[in-house]
Amino acid sequence: MQTTPSAEKLPNTIDPDLDLEKVKAQCQALVKKRAKYSAGAAVVPVPFVDVAIDAGLLTSLLPEISERFGLIEGRESAIDLESRDVHWKELKNRAVDFAGLMATRGVVKKTVQGFGGRIVAKQVTKFIPLGGQMVAATMGYMIFKKIAFDHINECYKLAKDIQQKQHGKNV
Repeated sequence: MQTTPSAEKLPNTIDPDLDLEKVKAQCQALVKKRAKYSAGAAVVPVPFVDVAIDAGLLTSLLPEISERFGLIEGRESAIDLESRDVHWKELKNRAVDFAGLMATRGVVKKTVQGFGGRIVAKQVTKFIPLGGQMVAATMGYMIFKKIAFDHINECYKLAKDIQQKQHGKNV
């Protein structure tokens, strides 16, 4: 799954008319909406169901963010139904390995490394009546948002650098 391209695969140009600030704001709004789904899934008192849902949401969201910044093109593999079926089967088998599944890119790897204990704590708090589910939902929202916002910031920085280099060549 391609989320942020490696350095050798970064595009040479990004549309100079692309308003990166506006894209960043749109992506942040999209993340907040999807983070609410993550919070809702965290309330379900079945261990690691929320982790599987988070992984599914992130595997579709992170490439979409990169694409909006112009860092990757053509996500046919994410749309192809046969590829999607294979992906979901793998996702179900690896739900417990959330960090490993998301660590395909440097930005996500750095972010997830500090969340192992928080993910376990979120699983435990679900079983504390009423208050525990609220804590789990809040933690789910915050963890999801942190991972996605870190990705947005990294994409923004990469796209801005490419635009500035491109602008420097045009002047």
